Amino acid sequence: MLLVIFLQLVIIVSIVRASRQGLENALPIFCFFLVLLPLESKLAIPGLFDINTMRVSLVTLTILYFYRRERIDEGPLPLKGIILLHIGWAVASTLYSLSFSTSVKQLLSQILEYYVLYVVLVKTITKTETLHKMMFSMMMAMGVCCLLAVVEVSAHWSILRIFPTQYWITYNGGVDPLYTELGRGLRVRATFPHPILFGDALAMSIPFNLYLLHIWENKSQRLLLWINLILMIWAIYKASSRGPWIAAVLCCILLFIFMKNRIRKYLMTIAVLTLVVLLARPGIWSTLEAMYQSTTDASTPVGTSYLFRDALNEAVKNAVNKEPGRALLGYGLGTFRVLGLDIDFLGSVRHWYTCDNNWASFLYETGYVGLLLMMILLFRALLLIFRNYRRLPHPDNEISGVIFISLTGFYFLLLSVAGYSWGQQGYMAWIMISMGVSQSRIAERNDQEVEIDDEGREMGEGYDLNVA
Repeated sequence: MLLVIFLQLVIIVSIVRASRQGLENALPIFCFFLVLLPLESKLAIPGLFDINTMRVSLVTLTILYFYRRERIDEGPLPLKGIILLHIGWAVASTLYSLSFSTSVKQLLSQILEYYVLYVVLVKTITKTETLHKMMFSMMMAMGVCCLLAVVEVSAHWSILRIFPTQYWITYNGGVDPLYTELGRGLRVRATFPHPILFGDALAMSIPFNLYLLHIWENKSQRLLLWINLILMIWAIYKASSRGPWIAAVLCCILLFIFMKNRIRKYLMTIAVLTLVVLLARPGIWSTLEAMYQSTTDASTPVGTSYLFRDALNEAVKNAVNKEPGRALLGYGLGTFRVLGLDIDFLGSVRHWYTCDNNWASFLYETGYVGLLLMMILLFRALLLIFRNYRRLPHPDNEISGVIFISLTGFYFLLLSVAGYSWGQQGYMAWIMISMGVSQSRIAERNDQEVEIDDEGREMGEGYDLNVA
């Protein structure tokens, strides 16, 4: 418990000290802590809520945001209308929830925290340099997580053991935060709640890492980023999850299509090195091949996990269609993990408490309208960022392009795990959305400054300013 208190004090002091030169200067260290530290690092208030390091970081930044009054005001906040609509619908769903206390907690964490984060970041970021620093901080946090994964594999020891035992997230009835699974052995998770979530965050991070390698010339930074990239690829392999592998490949294909720069060379280099490794270590290829074959075999745990998604989707639709109120408002935020759901799967009906499809979870918890509002919000943000990529001149548009690609990977990954409100990757997604929106506002501000400068030059050319 003392360790958690110490870490939270370190977070507060670090963010406050960094903000002395301006709140914007504190954003990189804020992103670092938000991505690195686990859910196990928390103080629980019985019957109320948990004070975890993510909330401590966000509350500290928000207090400084209002106290220092350094926000920028450049017209209407993008996405404001749809965010308010979604908050309103989430409140209505909470009032109609079958587990009111659970839904209230989720309303504060899943809804308000993400949207407060978005407002504070968009209202604070003024420079492209800040976006680069935030990216680098997140990549360094992921690098530390990869090193912790190396320790998991080599020493069979998890960093999560240093946190209070009662907060450990364990699996398969175990008493250890290390994740082992029949048929796949040890799967690394670092500081994330589950190996799949760690893999999701890695797949989202690879495009950022490649982008920073492209723009930065500092040798020490580039060396760190290359080491980071190698560790990320290794960690995705050791997480032993199909979704992150597919998302990583999808992101790399999109990078090759959209990024007409050195990133293409890096991708080709990675492809060649991957081929060499597979030829030199045939065991790796055998492992990947076995994972693919087991995916299509309903008699294996991996295969049943894959086929379970279809049964889950059908069960969720049947559950919300039972009555008009549930179809509209759902069962309440966070209720799936509390109430569970009877799912007819492989000829037998079992009661499940995990929803391995976040889009289905949105439907179950907030109804068809809540799902529609969430889809409009997330894809409208994605469209806004894509428009920035198309509209902004090269190379300014590259940031928008890489954010678009990472978010596309995240949205795809929501099909295979409930990763929106569980773990660090949900915060990472909203940091990316905030960065993408901020990039458009930075570009607009620069355009206005150029126009003002051009007008001043024209006025100077039209008059003899030396005439008395």
